[in-house]
Amino acid sequence: MISFGDSLIYVTTFFGLFTSIYFLMTLFEARNRLKFGECVDCPSVSVCIPCFNEESTVEKTLRSLCKLDYDPRKLEIIVVDDGSSDKTYLKALNFAKRNKDHNIRVFKKSNGGKHTAVNYALERSHGEFFGVLDADSFVDKHALKRMMKLFEDKNVMAVTPSMLVHNPKNILQRVQYIEYLMGVFLRKVFAQLGSQHVTPGPFSFFRKTFFEKHGNYHEAHLTEDIEMALRIQKYGGVIENALDAFVFTSGLRSFNSLYKQRLRWYYGFIRNLVDYKELFSRKHGNLGVLVLPASFTSVVLVIIFLFYSLFNILKNLVNKLMNLYAVNFDIFQLRWFDFDGFFVNTNSLAVLGFISLALVIIIIVIAKRLSQEKKSISFSYVLFMLTYWILFGFWWLASIFAVFFRRGKVKWGHKSGEL
Repeated sequence: MISFGDSLIYVTTFFGLFTSIYFLMTLFEARNRLKFGECVDCPSVSVCIPCFNEESTVEKTLRSLCKLDYDPRKLEIIVVDDGSSDKTYLKALNFAKRNKDHNIRVFKKSNGGKHTAVNYALERSHGEFFGVLDADSFVDKHALKRMMKLFEDKNVMAVTPSMLVHNPKNILQRVQYIEYLMGVFLRKVFAQLGSQHVTPGPFSFFRKTFFEKHGNYHEAHLTEDIEMALRIQKYGGVIENALDAFVFTSGLRSFNSLYKQRLRWYYGFIRNLVDYKELFSRKHGNLGVLVLPASFTSVVLVIIFLFYSLFNILKNLVNKLMNLYAVNFDIFQLRWFDFDGFFVNTNSLAVLGFISLALVIIIIVIAKRLSQEKKSISFSYVLFMLTYWILFGFWWLASIFAVFFRRGKVKWGHKSGEL
């Protein structure tokens, strides 16, 4: 009789294989339709930089926008200081004064949250297209032209970039580096399926007529980038992805800041999907019947697998302690590892596990090529494989707990939200 553990591994492995193969086939089938290039007669564009205590990074972000390969007469940069307590406003204002050849406007308002800062800029913008760039990110000089190329299709309401972690150093940043690398692959696959459900804060752009017709940014549980994508999907708009438009962000260094960020993301994802529950239907195609259900299925499987693994670890630890007690804690009398160099496990679970690992490696290699990354990622990949599923399950557990049991309100802080 098959055990619960084997059943769980079979189900999890099958689900992983199915989604991996399906996503690989989707990208392979669309390989000849991947759109690249730059706009020629480029439109007018407004970029908002919402800031809250970003004095250490705002100049670097502004500098990257000024270096864009884009006609400065058609590029409007709007900095909105949302009640910072540091020198963010003065730093941005001084930068604008030193770069008068660029159209940089700097405003300061009382603190109201990121969505109010973005709406403040949106209502004062003049561009045909509107985008947001977080104050801790910077862009490749060709990114904007490549994104505007995709807006030549009048059905496209938004375009997302390829996001990468810049210069990862510690373990957590390396894990985030591989996570973002996989995001490059997944975001393009979701675009091909018509199922992008996030328009990331760093440098996503929107057709301004969409705001005029369907309203400005909402508070959206502090995840306005998710809400905006779901709103576009609700009204049948197309969200494209520019594979060759690169945006770089700094990976979070500490576990606490990363935890707060992911708690905000996943909490907001759940709450926004409740607000847009009508998207779970055949009417919305792949998004409603495949991508969103698959997202929650993966979360459930990871959480169950996490609990099962913890249970097994504790059970084995108790058994070892009991064995040690039986031999009066003489550790040299116990056999801690069973290893036979002449034995190769060929049961079905082992074979499926090797196939799954091979597929993940293939996806990472493809993602690396898509992102045009030249550096070796082997060490980061090993760290990712060892730790990410644990972190992912923990973040989702905390987010689900927050949805059902916490009563605090999400607040906008430096790079993270707090409940």
